[in-house]
Amino acid sequence: MSTGARNPLLVLAAAAAPKKAPPRTAAQRAKAAAAAKAVLAVADQFIIPAYRSLAEATEIQERAWTAFATNRQAGDFASLRTAYNGTCDAWATAQIVKTGPVSLFLRYDRFAYWPEARNVTQRTLDALLRANDPKELTPQTLAHDNVAAQGLTALERLLYDGDNPEAPLKAPDGAWRAAVGKGIAANLSAIAKDVLSDWTAPDGVRAAIAANKPWKSIFADTQEAASLLLTDLVTAFRVMHDIKLLAVTGANIDAAKPKSAEAWRSGRSQRDLKLNLDAAHAMEKRFAVGATAAHRARLETLFATADKAVAEVPADLGEAAADAKRRPQVEAARLAIKAVQTEMAKTLPGDLGLVLGFNSLDGD
Repeated sequence: MSTGARNPLLVLAAAAAPKKAPPRTAAQRAKAAAAAKAVLAVADQFIIPAYRSLAEATEIQERAWTAFATNRQAGDFASLRTAYNGTCDAWATAQIVKTGPVSLFLRYDRFAYWPEARNVTQRTLDALLRANDPKELTPQTLAHDNVAAQGLTALERLLYDGDNPEAPLKAPDGAWRAAVGKGIAANLSAIAKDVLSDWTAPDGVRAAIAANKPWKSIFADTQEAASLLLTDLVTAFRVMHDIKLLAVTGANIDAAKPKSAEAWRSGRSQRDLKLNLDAAHAMEKRFAVGATAAHRARLETLFATADKAVAEVPADLGEAAADAKRRPQVEAARLAIKAVQTEMAKTLPGDLGLVLGFNSLDGD
């Protein structure tokens, strides 16, 4: 073989060898460090406290249902509603995070299946109530069963549907209905505890982020975790705008759908929206530490406008959207939330050197 000939095996080996990533600039390294610091702060100061509060609230709710089911005739129905609202408050904060252990085993949808299509929660809950079979409430069955009847949306119907929802629970034949409520409450508590444990365990999500290691199939390193959680944050605004507001208001007042509002039965639509916004602001502040001063200031101004607009939305958000006099308040909140989303998607990823997932954006 002449000295000028190339060995085909060496050519193949060279082609197969992984290419080294180009060296990062000092600016890129600084952004990566800022993103790593920010995402750890998001985990420590927002996500883990949110899940801890959720675990505590669901445990209180489980105890309330257990006490009620033990003595239905003298049971404190009001305590069930109080516990439900406490859990909903905690969920409205944790709800904006979809990355991590809550994404496994359909935990997110099992906790609160919403929005729902064709009233599937009611149909599935009715089937569960007719079954009168304790095996339907075991953790193993619920983990693989239809998600619609095992979370907050199902509990809301037990507690708020009808003129007097207390009566069926206290009726002589209401033992199974109470058992279903107790089973759902226990299921919610188990999910919340499992998610919290997965975040805080020695080999959990927080530890993986701190060590720049992968966690299961969710993320490969700290930078990817940061991108996913920032995507969650921006997506939370799309959910607030597109699903919690625009789907309710419709294109005009004639297209308004009051009963598309989240938790309209329990009168929580505006409260859930406000808590979502508060949670998003808390999460954004941790990410914005790595943003420019000008971008932070702009976002704070937009958040202040959105806070004020959402605070002025009537409690019965859905009905207000169909009321000519009150609809402008709902529209103002929608536009203010959209403005935060647009600015955040435009500035934070670049400041932190992160890439948003496609589903967090809406093409504008």
